[in-house]
Amino acid sequence: MGYIGHSRTPVVPHNGVDSNPRCLRACMRGDVPDMKRKIAAGMVQSAIRLPRKLYERLKHAGGERGMGEEIRRRLEASFDTEIGSTNQRTIYLLNAISSCAEKIDHDYGNWSEDAFAFEVLKGCVNMLWTHFQPKGEPVPKPKPGSLAATLFGSKEPKPEEVSRLYVHSWISVGAKRAEKEKHR
Repeated sequence: MGYIGHSRTPVVPHNGVDSNPRCLRACMRGDVPDMKRKIAAGMVQSAIRLPRKLYERLKHAGGERGMGEEIRRRLEASFDTEIGSTNQRTIYLLNAISSCAEKIDHDYGNWSEDAFAFEVLKGCVNMLWTHFQPKGEPVPKPKPGSLAATLFGSKEPKPEEVSRLYVHSWISVGAKRAEKEKHR
């Protein structure tokens, strides 16, 4: 909003947006007393150009959290998976599962909320496992000094026992990560 002459009588333009450069600069500096400015420690603002379709998808996915938060969440997740594995076949498999989950979500709903969608994704994952399964019998050959070698020693554990160990470990770490995210 601008002012008439030297008086403090406000002039509001017809579109409701103040075009006075001095006022705009003050707003950009945060010198507006009636505006609360959200400042997050350690954050920097950035601008990127997006294809319209991607923009709409991000806006929709962000929902009440907002598009900016959705972009941050997805970027952080992409780095988390990048750190998680350097094995290209693992990355390929995870991408295949993710792609199937997205298509199922589009056609039937979220697999974690709909029993039919869950079974469809489970079938996809099982087919992918069959596709990637190495030839031969499953014989444990733990690497020397590994956690598996320490825990199981010379015992030949069944694949289900080892799987249970890894899944319980992941769930435990995942629960701690979720709790940490809540407090952000």
